[in-house]
Amino acid sequence: MNHKMNLLIPEEIMFEIFSWLPVKSLLRFKCSTKFCTSLVSEPDFVNIHTYRSMSRSDGTKFILREKWESIFFTAEQREDEKDSAPFLQIARYNYLYLHGLAYYSQLNCVNGLCCMWDSLSTRPAAIFNPSTREVRFLPNIDGEFSSSNYSLGFEPEEKKFKVFSRYKERHWVFTLGIDESWRENKNISFAIPYFKPSVCISGVIYQLINGAIAAIDIKSEKCETIALWNSSRESPNYYELIAVKGKLEVIDYRKWVGGYLDLWIFDQTPQRKWEKHIISVPSIWNAMKPGLSSIMARDGEIVFVVIFKSGGACLCYDVTRKSWRELKIMGLPKENYIKGIYSYAESLVSLE
Repeated sequence: MNHKMNLLIPEEIMFEIFSWLPVKSLLRFKCSTKFCTSLVSEPDFVNIHTYRSMSRSDGTKFILREKWESIFFTAEQREDEKDSAPFLQIARYNYLYLHGLAYYSQLNCVNGLCCMWDSLSTRPAAIFNPSTREVRFLPNIDGEFSSSNYSLGFEPEEKKFKVFSRYKERHWVFTLGIDESWRENKNISFAIPYFKPSVCISGVIYQLINGAIAAIDIKSEKCETIALWNSSRESPNYYELIAVKGKLEVIDYRKWVGGYLDLWIFDQTPQRKWEKHIISVPSIWNAMKPGLSSIMARDGEIVFVVIFKSGGACLCYDVTRKSWRELKIMGLPKENYIKGIYSYAESLVSLE
């Protein structure tokens, strides 16, 4: 950096200190000096800051989907002063209303950015950064207004975000910050409906299809299939993809009513084997016959949103310790409960 500062602190030290600060603080500093304004916009700083946010426990934030009106809220994890038990505190000000995003039905978060859309509406998909509150609406595919599903991915080598979709039996891709319109992707020869949540790991988007998993290489925009542990081409309706500590895993929740789930972990070696684990649901919760609403993974835990007769709850399973805990939610309007939960890392990534 070639910026001059009237400070005794070297710029390298300032870079290091600022890279550990939350986005909210950085945005305040951005308005104070030319150095800060330039620093938080530099690609190298943004990349390092995002990486460190993903490694910090307080760098992970949440978006919650409320049950009755399908409204999204933002939240962050805090600890109870009495027993140090973590809980989620819903933000008082729901800024998603500002851009009409609170009523979108689908959400996909990758490396600090989120893609939101409504699969039953012709409204355009939106990319937004929940940390900076920046929003960009994507152009309609093929210039037409039509409902569709999407999958957001991040390519770590070139630091590019891409959105993939399927429309009129053809595959399309959009590169953020580069493309002004969708490009047809002829490298994928089979149908990927994108109706199930995808996960992005090390530059590859994984998406469930009938009897297999589609693996889309974001850089080359090519795709291959990964066979599941069984040979049948059954519907993926009862499967959920998750990424736990960089590993691709699949939860088969058909046996949820019986008090347990099957967790399949994919071996990335050339043998491509699946390893099975059984997760037992604690009897105190299983006796209440909860319904399973959504599943996600973050910081080595699998988070299950379950629905009881009296409301909903977030139950967390630690994959390493094989233990359960409840993640309480504070600030939710009365008589409402959560239907879905999503996590994202704080990021300064710009949508320009």
